[in-house]
Amino acid sequence: MNCGTVLFDKKYQFPNGTTGEKLAIVLSEFGVNYLVAKTTSQQHSKRRIPGCQIKDKPLNYFLPKHSCWFDIDTWVELDEVYELDSTIHTYKRQDGTTIEHKDALKMDLIKDILDCALQSEDIEEFYLEILRTTRAKL
Repeated sequence: MNCGTVLFDKKYQFPNGTTGEKLAIVLSEFGVNYLVAKTTSQQHSKRRIPGCQIKDKPLNYFLPKHSCWFDIDTWVELDEVYELDSTIHTYKRQDGTTIEHKDALKMDLIKDILDCALQSEDIEEFYLEILRTTRAKL
């Protein structure tokens, strides 16, 4: 999977144990696994200005509907990244639980998202180093 691949997980398990639909964006390879950022369509107290929202808590990157191929306003949540196990992803892709969108995000957009993520005070430094390395290679 490439940086910028968008995943649709029909049975994403949330921290509270419930499951539901979730879009996520691959930010980096992580050994044989991947570092992924979740997205949300819930505005709550987030700004609606396109791009990096450094003043928002939590930090996010706002994609207005139709700015790429998202049908609704979408915020990339950059207060954390999570590790996506490649073996579990393979099984979920095979059984149709997870779908990789046919069009990855454009390179300029993923660079902007990574630049935004690198400003996060909430992402663990270990993961930030991996994201810095990925960004330098793009």
